[in-house]
Amino acid sequence: MPDLTVLAVEDNPLARGALLRLLKAHADIGPVVEAATLAEARKSIASRTFDLVFLDVCLPDGAGTQLGSELSAHVQAPALVYITADPGAAVEAFRQGAFDYLLKPIVASDLARALGRVRQARHGSAPAPIEIRDGSSTRFIATELIAAVESAGHYQCVHAAGEVHLIRESIATLLARLGPGFVRVHRSVVVRANLVTAMETKRNGDGELELVGGKRVRFSRSFRGALEEALCAR
Repeated sequence: MPDLTVLAVEDNPLARGALLRLLKAHADIGPVVEAATLAEARKSIASRTFDLVFLDVCLPDGAGTQLGSELSAHVQAPALVYITADPGAAVEAFRQGAFDYLLKPIVASDLARALGRVRQARHGSAPAPIEIRDGSSTRFIATELIAAVESAGHYQCVHAAGEVHLIRESIATLLARLGPGFVRVHRSVVVRANLVTAMETKRNGDGELELVGGKRVRFSRSFRGALEEALCAR
């Protein structure tokens, strides 16, 4: 169930729309209140409380850091994440206790990182990112980006943010590392339950799941109980 109330303060409609689309992939984000100016943001903040504020550094009626300074002085200050095209804004962002700053154009992995920091502060812990090694390079994939895992021989195919990454690890071990929200639906398939949009069942009890974005994966009747429980709990 959604539990993060969010205010998005961004004057550019395209940038604001892109942020809203990325936020929809995260099940714990409730309806997002939008503001295009400092005045609109202050009006929203005066009428309700927010858990998280995304704040553009440059706004038509002043600097976003002005509002950030005001918010940081509150006894119950919301988590603050700055949005900016200027990497130099990071200094002031962290001086105010901001959880993160996102460089435009915002990408899914950066947003997931910021949300992970907010969740960790709210709940005390967060699943560690999954380490993906490819030769001499290493990448870290936030669990919030992972939609499904499918076995392929000795490897697991990790589907995250439209990309597929290979990891040499058993599916059971990987499932334990992914944390809450993921469920094994087949001996070779794990999905993030809140991304399931449709379920088709065959006569024998097996079937297919459709995920956000259109990806389809199979499920087995042997795992149907766990699947239905996860779907009811999301």
